[in-house]
Amino acid sequence: MNKRKITLISIAAALAALLVGGSFAFYVTSERTHNVITSGGVEIQLFEDTDQVGNDGRPLPFQDIANAMPGQSYSKIPRVQNVDDGAAWVRIRPTSEAKLIDNSIIAVENIFTMNINSRYWLDGGDGYYYYYRALQKSETTEPFFTTVSLKDNLENIYKGATFGLKLKAQAVQQKNNGADVYSAQGWPEE
Repeated sequence: MNKRKITLISIAAALAALLVGGSFAFYVTSERTHNVITSGGVEIQLFEDTDQVGNDGRPLPFQDIANAMPGQSYSKIPRVQNVDDGAAWVRIRPTSEAKLIDNSIIAVENIFTMNINSRYWLDGGDGYYYYYRALQKSETTEPFFTTVSLKDNLENIYKGATFGLKLKAQAVQQKNNGADVYSAQGWPEE
């Protein structure tokens, strides 16, 4: 019985050692860290001036034109300014529409003549014109165009119509985003 007691005590001691050893495995330590990574932003401002200067010496903003005559040129100078910290690729898309006498609105193409500045604004063939280089912080583009006019051979359907020329400017970050404006990714969807 002595041997049996010793064996039972040995087994109990071994089990106790396993339980104690096993419980040590459940003691773990952990530590948390909180890292914040902020992505850069892109912000631009599209503005339209004229070649007229106000009393303060600054260009006057473009105003809607009433009673425009087909073929006559009007001063309109759109530019884009990068108002964010990082450099950005920039593009502009012109679209036009006509509000007819019956108040219906139709999209029209080639109703306006614009003297697009092709030295700085490159036709992408997708409806957008791309600025030839990245626009740096606080920098403003060269004018997209400087004059606009209604085509002089308008059809009778447009008699008394109101025309709108809309410019849509978009920008994406330049850093780590392509070698040129054409290879840039992440342009906003339509």
